[in-house]
Amino acid sequence: MEHAFRGVVSGGCIRDAQELMLVVSHPHPDNDFGGGPGPVEEWNQPVDAEAYWGLVDSDSDPDDARFEVDDYQHVAVRTAGAWTLERAVVVGTIDALCRLGANRHGALVSYGGSAHFLAIRSSESGKWESLEYEGVPVGLVETRVCFSGEDIVMAGSRGFELDSPAEVGLLVRAEGALRWTQSLGQLPGRVLALDSCPGADGARVLYAGGRSIWMHGEGGWREVHSFPRGEVSFVRCFPSGEVVAGTTQGDVILGTAEACRVVARVGRIHSAERWNGEFFVADEDNVYRVDASGFARCAVPKESSVARNVSDVGRLVVGDDRLWLAGSHVLASSVDGKRWTTHPVR
Repeated sequence: MEHAFRGVVSGGCIRDAQELMLVVSHPHPDNDFGGGPGPVEEWNQPVDAEAYWGLVDSDSDPDDARFEVDDYQHVAVRTAGAWTLERAVVVGTIDALCRLGANRHGALVSYGGSAHFLAIRSSESGKWESLEYEGVPVGLVETRVCFSGEDIVMAGSRGFELDSPAEVGLLVRAEGALRWTQSLGQLPGRVLALDSCPGADGARVLYAGGRSIWMHGEGGWREVHSFPRGEVSFVRCFPSGEVVAGTTQGDVILGTAEACRVVARVGRIHSAERWNGEFFVADEDNVYRVDASGFARCAVPKESSVARNVSDVGRLVVGDDRLWLAGSHVLASSVDGKRWTTHPVR
């Protein structure tokens, strides 16, 4: 495919085609065939099977090798049309990237499957600063975080059982850290997905997913969709108050705080966007347009990865009045959700 590149992209933050950031890594052989990490500095080189095989131990048959991707610790930054590669973190993996105001970006970092810290980059310095989470209630496990404007919302369980109550709180930046400043109450089960954004009316929009979908409002938490098929493992909300959720069984749930319902059954979705008045979701293999009446598959550019734990279809991102597809080995955009243009990254 034209403009397909060697590295793997797990998401990004896009202002326009000349100003953007991508979270990148590079496939490497697993421990039986040489181990990692991959040469992430070559992420933007053209896809080349021989380059991958060259990473395999000399005493192994490249045709038998298995490849994988471990942590995402680097961010590729395009400014004024030129690319640079920055190592944002030295431990953990970047789960999400967000633009924080005009001159800063934030990266949520996890370690061992739990929230670890926030890394912030200033456009002026070009350096990444790590901010630890402080004041978090003792005993929380399997913590999840999401951006909520410039603040962070955290949810963590009181135990490892499915019905262990979860505590949710707001973390605000103070004195070089992010401090738990406000409890947002408890939920009756572990939280697998969390998302928040400033609402169109100025109030905070906040949804959580697990054995149900919950929405936080002035009166606290309330259930908006119960007894899903599988657990809710993905949640994405929007300033309008609308929400898209996905379950471990591939159900796509669409609605608001008043009513949610299943509108599609696809694969396990990993990203969603509301763009041009329509909802789009992506799973490992496809992108779909969804609404209250059902769904339609969208033809998108994709490049199958040599890494076994990387999806063929990358994350959906909105920027510059376009819908973008960031990864896995392709950066593409669309002005109508139907026709796509792939972009070079060199």
